[in-house]
Amino acid sequence: MKKLTKVLAIVLVFAMVAALGLTAFAAEISRNIPEDEDNASITVNLPSVPEGAGDYTANNTYTIYKVFDAQNNGEDEAITYTLVNGKTTVPAGFTVDENGRVTYTGAGENGELTAADIAAIASYVTAADVVATVATTSADSSFTVDKLPYGYYYITTTTGTVVTVDSTNPNATVDDKNEIPPVDKKITGATSYDEDGLKAMAEVGSTVEFSVTITKKKGAENYEFHDKMDAGLAYNGDVKVFVGGQEVPAVRTYYTVGADEGDTLTVRFENSYINSLPDETVITLTYTATVTSDALQTDPAKNTAWLTFGDVNGENSTPKKEVEVYNAKISITKTDDKDKPLKDAGFVLKNSDNKYFKLVDGKATWVDDIADADEHFSDAEGKVPAFAGLANGTYTLVEKTIPGGYNKADDKTFTIADGDYTEANLIQSATVVNQGGPVLPSTGGIGTTIIYIIGAMLVLGAGVVLVARRRVRA
Repeated sequence: MKKLTKVLAIVLVFAMVAALGLTAFAAEISRNIPEDEDNASITVNLPSVPEGAGDYTANNTYTIYKVFDAQNNGEDEAITYTLVNGKTTVPAGFTVDENGRVTYTGAGENGELTAADIAAIASYVTAADVVATVATTSADSSFTVDKLPYGYYYITTTTGTVVTVDSTNPNATVDDKNEIPPVDKKITGATSYDEDGLKAMAEVGSTVEFSVTITKKKGAENYEFHDKMDAGLAYNGDVKVFVGGQEVPAVRTYYTVGADEGDTLTVRFENSYINSLPDETVITLTYTATVTSDALQTDPAKNTAWLTFGDVNGENSTPKKEVEVYNAKISITKTDDKDKPLKDAGFVLKNSDNKYFKLVDGKATWVDDIADADEHFSDAEGKVPAFAGLANGTYTLVEKTIPGGYNKADDKTFTIADGDYTEANLIQSATVVNQGGPVLPSTGGIGTTIIYIIGAMLVLGAGVVLVARRRVRA
């Protein structure tokens, strides 16, 4: 016991030095016992938020239980522990002698309790042993409960499992070793997506793949993954879980899949399974969704994911990771060379593989024969319904049906750039002009008539010359 006390004292010295650099916010402390003239204190340093992780929701409650009474001789920091008033037994791992003195007999080494010791203490204490509860938020970095009687204390938190067991000697500083689990989400399968995997471009009817990673941390408890998809995305019901590259069977002993209120997908991990994994284990979830809208140019389909942990009420939450799915469209206006709208001009769209656009049951498909392609016709104002729901790529607009009295318009090429999610790239338009044809001759040609006329004139001329010569001779 003496060795355990010395080790704890050394640990507390270092913990107190580390705590000097931390800012304490106004955590809400509720005391169950009056202030004590001994003026001992417990300071708890809260878990740190992972760098660059954003804002966490962490409305935690710490509960401090008194396990044993203690007396300090005030000289060499020697402590003796006794049962609290009303207790007659001790938890497993401890013994009490005929004088009421408590000593440690468990298997812990170097001042550390075993998991069995902690579980025994958790079962030993009751609501009557609570000396204080402390409500903290993500804005708090530490809190201190002062003016406590000397004792051996057990501290729990809604972020996870036990924080620590410690003695006020007379002022203890402990770290909440439960850690906040980092969560990351990316788009991993689409025609085009940005470097961070937070934006993608995909044609209507296509499948988009998502990948989520959750890092298991110390004190993991009640891990629940939540995903919500906006209109424009339809979850395909195909979530899979992997650890170390191996798929984890979807059985209740590992996790369950459902959809909590407001969720599209909820994966609830069993504590026994999560706690069997080493700290820092990366859990990967993969699943897909189908793009159901062709109007995702300025209002993308959003997919949001987050993890709740600790408190079963879901008050502790990681920042929400949001990804966005876009598609593009091409709009056409049809006029003649005098800027007059032309009606009933028909267009088809061809991709770089020389296949033609056809929408089938809300899904973009590409056919080989132009006769099978969707043809969009201009109305009286020259407006042609847009070719929408497109992914990135190069497209050619071909006029298939030509208005009477006009020549076929030249083909127009459009390029929807990869990785460009600006409106200018996603909404492209053009005015297609038809030129009137040249006026053709309205009658036939003169053919051989001119030859006869010239021949007659020559004969007539010859006759005039002959008559004139005879007159001269006479």
